[in-house]
Amino acid sequence: MRVDVKELLEGNVERKTLEYEESPELMEGLSFKDLPYVHLTLKKLDRKIILSFYVKAVVLLECSRCLQLYPQPLEFSYQEVYSEEPFSMIGELTEEDFKFTIENNVIDVSNSVRENIIINLPIKPLCNLDCKGLCPVCGENLNDRDCNCNPKDIFINLDF
Repeated sequence: MRVDVKELLEGNVERKTLEYEESPELMEGLSFKDLPYVHLTLKKLDRKIILSFYVKAVVLLECSRCLQLYPQPLEFSYQEVYSEEPFSMIGELTEEDFKFTIENNVIDVSNSVRENIIINLPIKPLCNLDCKGLCPVCGENLNDRDCNCNPKDIFINLDF
C-alpha cells in the first residue's frame, strides 16, 4: 500500500487514518486464511511522520510436530518514524537512526507490514499445545490415530 503524505508534509492536515486489507501479491512467502487487515494512523510531528499500525491476520502455518497446516491468528501493533531527511549514520546509532525516508511524498508500507507479520510468527508453530506429532517409526500422525510401533524400533537397523 502506497500512502500519499503530501497533505501531512504541507501542514494541511495533522493526522490521517486508513483501513485496508493488504494485497496477497505483496505478502510473498506467506499464506493467509484471512488477508491482513491494517489500521494505519499517520501523524505529523515537525518534519517527521509517525505511523502507528494495528495489524490483524490469520496466517496458515505448518505445525512443527505433525506437519499439518493450521490457521494462526495474529494481532499486533507497532510504530515507525518516517522523515523527509535522508538517512545518515555518523558515530553511534541513536533512536533517530531508526527512521525511514519519505520519497516523492509517498510512503510504501507493504514491506513493513510483511516484515512485522513475519517477526510476530511463533518460533515453533504448533497446531495445539497437546499435538502428539508424528510416529518416529512409521510417520503416522498420532493426533489422528495411534500406531502399534515401538519407538525403540527406530534403532533396529543401526549398529553401535
